Amino acid sequence: MDIQSAVINQLNTDSLQSLMSQNHLYGCFIMMEDIAQRKVDVDGTVISTPKFTFDIDKQFSEIGLRYGFAMDTKLALHLFNPEYKESWLRQFKDIDLAQNIEEVDKIEESLIEVIRTSVKPGDEFFLSALETGILPQEWIEKVLKLLNPDDVEIDNNAISVALTEKPMRRRLSTTRRAKPLKKSKTRRNR
Repeated sequence: MDIQSAVINQLNTDSLQSLMSQNHLYGCFIMMEDIAQRKVDVDGTVISTPKFTFDIDKQFSEIGLRYGFAMDTKLALHLFNPEYKESWLRQFKDIDLAQNIEEVDKIEESLIEVIRTSVKPGDEFFLSALETGILPQEWIEKVLKLLNPDDVEIDNNAISVALTEKPMRRRLSTTRRAKPLKKSKTRRNR
């Protein structure tokens, strides 16, 4: 199965699962860019820098937690189609072999279009993070409501750190695709 089909199948879910999948996808974008730009060393399915080691295969569900736009452990992608994981592992391997950022750009462009057409209106978390580099307050509130559906009201002026493991008001990672007309840089280049 090609990566576009695998992503479409993964995104066709309820709002919370869609959020988890979009956060994971965002992390995969950052990871692809890091691999293509040689910001990480790759040995099989293990990526590493002098500061960390991450096994893409064994820790696949955590990609969004490490590289995504929201790093709350409630967003770990534990439910995924096997084809989705296989497609991404193959994609990471191919990118490591090619080391071609232009190829990453093509993959990202095609997946952004998949997201635009596959995610139901009101659930476009990925696109909001991609375009702005941060989730605006209204999107943070949507995340918190999905993660804590029993909470009746969320304060519009503040986000309780207790509701999220890491404050979500900080500047988030941006991919190179953040601005359609200009090339931007990943969070490690800022």
